[in-house]
Amino acid sequence: MSLALRFNPALRSNQASLEAQRARVEQALAAYYPQINFNANYNTATSNFATVGGTTIGLSRDRYNWTFTDLFSMGPTLNQLIYDFGRTSHNVKINRESAKANEQDLITTKQTVILNVQQAYFGVLQTQRLIEVAKEVVSQAKQYLEQAKGFYQAGTRPKIDVTKAEVNVANAQLALIQANNNFAVAQVTLNNAIGFAQPISFPVEDILGFTPREFQLEDIVKTAFDQRPEIQQIKAKQRSQEAAIRLAQSSYYPILSGNASNLYRTNTVPNDMVWDWSFGVTLSVPLFSGFSSPNQVSEQRANLRNLLSQEETLKLNIRLEAEQAYLAQKQAAEQVRVTEIAVGQAQ
Repeated sequence: MSLALRFNPALRSNQASLEAQRARVEQALAAYYPQINFNANYNTATSNFATVGGTTIGLSRDRYNWTFTDLFSMGPTLNQLIYDFGRTSHNVKINRESAKANEQDLITTKQTVILNVQQAYFGVLQTQRLIEVAKEVVSQAKQYLEQAKGFYQAGTRPKIDVTKAEVNVANAQLALIQANNNFAVAQVTLNNAIGFAQPISFPVEDILGFTPREFQLEDIVKTAFDQRPEIQQIKAKQRSQEAAIRLAQSSYYPILSGNASNLYRTNTVPNDMVWDWSFGVTLSVPLFSGFSSPNQVSEQRANLRNLLSQEETLKLNIRLEAEQAYLAQKQAAEQVRVTEIAVGQAQ
């Protein structure tokens, strides 16, 4: 089992998806921190219309000219979100719940891999025993053939008995060939379930056995509802979707942010650099978005209803699986009991 948990590529894929989602959580948290950039700009323009000391001055038409002036500027700028009415916090919530959903998806994959390996392992054990049974059938068929030949030579049985015995030997040998092939297929299936890219042969311990156990159907269903990772996964998706609704609703509200910059400007690089500081606050108020915001809210609410319906469907499927497993276990127990009686009578 440890080999499967180490080598199976499906687990590595889910682990990578989980790590990517955790990185998206950190990306969402980045909006809480200041954003600092360094900018360098070059512009060249005429000066027929200029701002001096906060006053806009335009030259008369007879003084217009085509003289271009170079302007170089560089320096750091800082932007800090102050308040956005929950946009950032809801986005963080969405990604955190999505990460929890990915964790449950990884658990589901682990359980699926373990189940597949167990089924493949017992398949190998089953085919091994069937080979022994087929060998025993071949041996018995050959004994019956020798007996039929002896009776025929003694004149007590007709030739047809020898022919039938020969056919039985051939059929038993064909069954043995099929059993050996089934064993090879079972080994390939086990290698595939573990995640081995190349066929590897290794001994398996024969642990086939059956111990009757009593289960109550409702206990099985309750345990499945409490522990199945698919249930936990879809609940995490629902919480993420609820945060998505609140994120869409927050688009109705303004965003308050602050900024600061320190620029160095000149007409001739690198001489005569003149510095300026700038501080400001920006309030961005959404007035009309072409009905985008209400439709985003409607979309996210519909997605939540979809997830709630998926949960109901999932619970129905889990109950069905539990009932099928319960009935299959009861059937297997009865088959073992009857077979043990038949073996005892045959002996």
